Amino acid sequence: MRKLRTLISVLLLGILMQVAQGASLKLPAILGDHMVLQQNSFAKIWGWTEPGGKVQVTTGWNGKNYSTWADAQGNWQVKVVTGKAGGPHSVTIEGDITIVLEDILLGEVWICSGQSNMEWPLSRAETAEAEIPLSDFPDIRLFTVKKHIAPRPLEDVSGAWEACTPETSPGFSAVGYFFGKKLHKELGVPVGMVHTSWGGTPSESWTSREMLQTFGDFDQQLDDLYNSNDEEMEQAAKEIGRIEAEIESQGDFDNLENIGFREGWMKISYDDREWKTMKCPAEWSSLEEIGMLEGVVWMRTRISVPAAWQGKALVLDLGPVDEMDVTWINEVEVGSSKVVANWNKNRSYEVPASAVTSEELLLSIRIVNTNAQGGMFGVPEQLMIYPEGDQNAEPVMLAGDWKYRIAYKFPKVAQLNNSQTPSVLYNGMLYPLRNLAIRGAIWYQGESNQDRAIQYRTIFPGMIEDWRSTWKQGDFPFYFVQLAPYRYATEHTSAELREAQFLTLSKLRSTGMAVTLDIGNPDDIHPTNKRDVGSRLALWALANDYGLDVVYSGPLYRKQSVDGASIRIHFDHVGSGLVAKGGDLSHFEIAGEDQQYHPAKAVIDGETVVVSSKDVAAPVAVRFAWSNTAEPNLFNQEGLPASSFCTDPWKRITDK
Repeated sequence: MRKLRTLISVLLLGILMQVAQGASLKLPAILGDHMVLQQNSFAKIWGWTEPGGKVQVTTGWNGKNYSTWADAQGNWQVKVVTGKAGGPHSVTIEGDITIVLEDILLGEVWICSGQSNMEWPLSRAETAEAEIPLSDFPDIRLFTVKKHIAPRPLEDVSGAWEACTPETSPGFSAVGYFFGKKLHKELGVPVGMVHTSWGGTPSESWTSREMLQTFGDFDQQLDDLYNSNDEEMEQAAKEIGRIEAEIESQGDFDNLENIGFREGWMKISYDDREWKTMKCPAEWSSLEEIGMLEGVVWMRTRISVPAAWQGKALVLDLGPVDEMDVTWINEVEVGSSKVVANWNKNRSYEVPASAVTSEELLLSIRIVNTNAQGGMFGVPEQLMIYPEGDQNAEPVMLAGDWKYRIAYKFPKVAQLNNSQTPSVLYNGMLYPLRNLAIRGAIWYQGESNQDRAIQYRTIFPGMIEDWRSTWKQGDFPFYFVQLAPYRYATEHTSAELREAQFLTLSKLRSTGMAVTLDIGNPDDIHPTNKRDVGSRLALWALANDYGLDVVYSGPLYRKQSVDGASIRIHFDHVGSGLVAKGGDLSHFEIAGEDQQYHPAKAVIDGETVVVSSKDVAAPVAVRFAWSNTAEPNLFNQEGLPASSFCTDPWKRITDK
């Protein structure tokens, strides 16, 4: 998810895109053969030519001509009137040369964006084997924006429109495909899906500098990014490209100094008294002494173990390590992970008996972080060492003060220019699309912000408003996916992120949320059921934008009312009624003024749920599905699941 990308080509392309496009007539990539233009709209046709040059556009569906002249920078634009859905049509653009766009359809155009669960291709969806051979839909058109990082807003993207066929669909966003397919089937009109996403990216990467500056949380990164020059960018790109090439070929890289290996920082005899101290576990970015560091850091700690453990095989648990590590006990390498994508995977290594030679063991870890936070970021209870196969042995806990030394830092500009840097994907993959007439957008993201859920309450609505401001098409529909269950390192963080997503519904009009608590996989951050995700997003659009009479959401919390020893929960979107699948309602908890939650009994009563517990005589709050991995059983009769919720106003874990 936090895969580092080679920046040489994209930075050079970005530099070129900011220069005048030259004398010859040119169109942006998003305007091309096989495209879909939004029906019944004022759609923009735009591009570049010589300054002051005349451009004439003729639309084939109505034979109308539109003329304009390029400005001093060579930019030109006309608004054309589109009619009802249909085609194919042609569009002719005449300037110093003539360009004819063929096979143009009028229909519904949607943006689909986010991180890896939106990027997840149809070929890896659970229904891929059955779906792909049937994916021959000539009136569904697909456009994938090539991944592109840009320090400043660009004017064009790379990509091309394609008709949806069994040859083109496998690589397209699965969620975007299923969303577009359902719209096409239900409405009977052409559908254009523009896919622009990047795995592992936070919402601030997709938000403009101007909007982010209103928050104040990203000012330093934004200033460093926007004050960098093109020569620095190119230099950094070459270095980071070298690093990525080595990581991809051998799962690691050799920096020039390679001082840790050269001086034997994993050796017992090495003197680390001059090393600094940090709390462990912790994300480096949260520690004042390290901060947001991309590079190589070595960490060491000495462990006192019982004498009876000598000569026995042990198990070392470290929790998740961001991103790659090599780990030693008493100079014996006991394990490693050299895959960037494993940044969120727990490390558990077998320690051979030959390494357990005394009551004091030296634990040494070399961590390589290529993107963002870095470090060992689990909970203290995850860090331990214990005898292999001995269930009765008391583990030795490892959380506390560790020694550390920074071995290597990636170039500063290279650190800034990765896919997680604020605004860079807005600049390179979203802003260039702003002139495209669209019906709306769908979004699947939040995993990379789940440990900053309170901040997400502001950033996410701000991002949506930012997009709407950029497009200048009013409050276009914006539908998003609520996070699915997953075993994140810190409990309740994703529940708080789901709450932030839910709160967005009441903050901004024309928003909607597809709940996925029933179709996730707690052991895989990439659940493969993308068909239901896309279909549930489509229900919001079909009901709210196209006027179909369908139930489009599961139960959403509206209010609570306290009645003695119980609390009654009221919902919106109950459909034909509430139902508990597979038995009694699960995952309800209740609390009194002491703020201590207890498992609760919950019973459906009409369109409400009554919650109580013998342990709470005077309840004040209820929470439902309030964990990272909750898979509750409250649905409406139409089979759509209820969202998690929490009715208390108390401090959240991510409120730092």
